[in-house]
Amino acid sequence: MKLNRDTVAVITGGGNGIGFALATALTERGAHVALTDIDGVRAREAAAQLGETARGYECDVTDAAALASLAQAVRRDFGGVDIVFANAGVVIGATLVDTDPREAEWLYDVNVHGVIATVQAFHPLLAERQAEKGAAHIAITGSENSLGLPLMAPSTVYTSTKHAVLAIADALRRDLKDGGIGVSIFCPGLTATSLWNGRATRQARYGGPMEMPAEQAEEIKSFLSSSGQDPALTARICLDGIEEGEFLIITDPGIRELAERRHREVERALDRLDSRMAAYAETSDTKE
Repeated sequence: MKLNRDTVAVITGGGNGIGFALATALTERGAHVALTDIDGVRAREAAAQLGETARGYECDVTDAAALASLAQAVRRDFGGVDIVFANAGVVIGATLVDTDPREAEWLYDVNVHGVIATVQAFHPLLAERQAEKGAAHIAITGSENSLGLPLMAPSTVYTSTKHAVLAIADALRRDLKDGGIGVSIFCPGLTATSLWNGRATRQARYGGPMEMPAEQAEEIKSFLSSSGQDPALTARICLDGIEEGEFLIITDPGIRELAERRHREVERALDRLDSRMAAYAETSDTKE
C-alpha cells in the first residue's frame, strides 16, 4: 500500500524509539499519525514535535478496554485507519530461570497479548477502510530474536515473545487474506533506542516502575549509540517494505547470520530424518 497524505496510521509505543521514528517517517510522507504510549505526556509531546497531522494518546496495550476506547477516539479524530503498527514492546536481559514470574507475565502481556489486543481493537476500522479504499494494513514489530538467537546477553523470555509474534503475523496474513487486509512483520536488529529502559513505566501489577542505576544506564546508552542502528533508518526500511508489499521485512544486515544458522539447523534435522526414514524402510523390507 502507498503511505501518503491520504494515510491514517496508528502506532502503539510511539512515544520514542522505533515507534517515534516510524511516526516521523510517516509524517514526512504526508501521513496523519495517531501515536500512543503508556506515558500519555510522552505521547503528546512526541506528537507535538511532528506538527498538526499527528496526535498523541495515552494507552496501555495490556488493557483491552483501553485499546477499544483508543480505536473509537481515533475514529472520531481521524475518521478511520489505514494502517496499524503494533509496535509497543518491552525487554529484560535475563535467562529463563533468572526471570521473575511477574516480569515474564509483563513481557508476554505487552509483547504478545498486546499485539493480539491491538489487532482485535482496530480490525473493524481496518475492515471499513479496506471496503472503502481497497487497502488496509497491519504491521507488527518483531525482532532479530524472531528469526534466530543473538549471541549477546540472554533475554530468553523476550526472545520467546518475538518468536510468538512472528507466528501471529504469519497466521494473521492467512486469516485476513480473503478480507484484503495486508500484514507485515518487520524485524530490527540492535537499534539505538531506550527499549532497555522499559521498566521505567512498568505497571504496578508487574512490579511497578524501576529505574536502572545511572552508571549501568550510561554504559548501555553508549554501547547502543556506537553499535545500534539509527531508528530513522529502521523506520525507512520498514515503510519501504510495506509499500512494496513485503510480509517479512528485515532491517539489519547482521540478521542474515542468525537466520542462516537457524536454517542450516533445520536442514540438518530434515536430512537426518530422511536417513532415519530410509533406514526404517530398509529394516521393514528385510523383515518381510
